[in-house]
Amino acid sequence: MSGNKIWFLGRGFEEYLLMFNLNLNNLKNCRILDCNAGASSFTTHMHKRGYDVTAADMLYGPNPEDIEKITSHDFKTLMDAHKGLEDKVEWGFFKDLAEMMAYREKCYKEFYQDYKNSFNHRYVPEKLPDLNFPDKSFHLVLSSHLLFLYDDRLDYEFHLDSIREMLRVSRDEVRIYPIISINGKGKHSTYLKQIIEDLSPDYYLDIQPVKYQFRRGANEMLCIKKINRNRDSCGLVTYDAIKVEGK
Repeated sequence: MSGNKIWFLGRGFEEYLLMFNLNLNNLKNCRILDCNAGASSFTTHMHKRGYDVTAADMLYGPNPEDIEKITSHDFKTLMDAHKGLEDKVEWGFFKDLAEMMAYREKCYKEFYQDYKNSFNHRYVPEKLPDLNFPDKSFHLVLSSHLLFLYDDRLDYEFHLDSIREMLRVSRDEVRIYPIISINGKGKHSTYLKQIIEDLSPDYYLDIQPVKYQFRRGANEMLCIKKINRNRDSCGLVTYDAIKVEGK
């Protein structure tokens, strides 16, 4: 496998709920952005349930066949790479390699079917750290398996600029999962501490445990909330400068 490639892989709807501590009852009036969504099935499942979700990725394009080729290639390459690594992951969400492979294949095929019908509607070509959305376009922005994970090929400036950009297009908060490095043997990314220090004067940052883990050590997300905001129609738990809920 390439040592500097960022893989176009997708996670499933059920994984997203656990990775990001999502409560569907609190999201009915939310606009959600899945940023660098890849071939995830979260958007299609949320759309079927009546939620307002947009998926963005730099590889999205007008030719669905091109996406199908990339998705199929990366899926097969990564599944082959996982063979023999069964002792390096946590079996919980999946009981074994066969179940994981079947689930991943189902997810990317669900994504592809929806993508063919919804490109430039629910699926839009966007590239961090510059997003073509107006300020505060979404209540919640999710970012999965890009930032922190690939800190060996995406530098600190990219991380900081990308997070600031996601905060710009968010009204309320940004959630990032996981916060470990792909080569860090389950340890936090070396960028995490500095990101928290650089953003803490302007935002409330919280490392939260999640009920999901596949890569060892990947059982936390970073939640970044805007200070001085009030509860609105979206229903997300919100924070203000005087009182922080749960503290």
